[in-house]
Amino acid sequence: MSAAVQIVVIVAAGAVVGVVANSASPRPASLFEPVHAAAELGAGSCSQQGGPAEAPAPRIAVDEAKALCDGCRAAFVDARGPAAFAAGHVTGAVHLPPAASGSDEAAVTTLRAFPLVVVYDGDYSCALADEVAARLRRAGVAQVRVLEGAWPAWVAGGGSGTSGECPVCGDDEGHR
Repeated sequence: MSAAVQIVVIVAAGAVVGVVANSASPRPASLFEPVHAAAELGAGSCSQQGGPAEAPAPRIAVDEAKALCDGCRAAFVDARGPAAFAAGHVTGAVHLPPAASGSDEAAVTTLRAFPLVVVYDGDYSCALADEVAARLRRAGVAQVRVLEGAWPAWVAGGGSGTSGECPVCGDDEGHR
């Protein structure tokens, strides 16, 4: 068998394996429509899907948020759980999960001092970030944005990060 025939057989076999694996996937990719990463969508990757009755917080792109972070012109709020926060978070981020706790008031007071607060979570749907952003707005934090693409987009975009446990969460079960 010539090399050209072998290449055609290998490519055809690979295509068949790919199509079979895709059809067996719980979330198969459409074979007839372009597939885009959630962070590449023009309207922002975070979308409301029957969320809270109030309007969602405006979104902010990773590049714009990185510039604000680098210039210390915004506060960042991590809306994920304590284990995810400890594994990695935006440098200097305040940990404020969706479940309100007694220590929220001190965090909100600190956040009010910033001209802008950027909230993120770990999922492209941004559901947790939307909940925390709504809570911050109800508490009087005027300028709140939700990070498009969440933590994965921040990391992929080269945003600054660090790891370590939340100093408040260890003593406050409400944050867990």
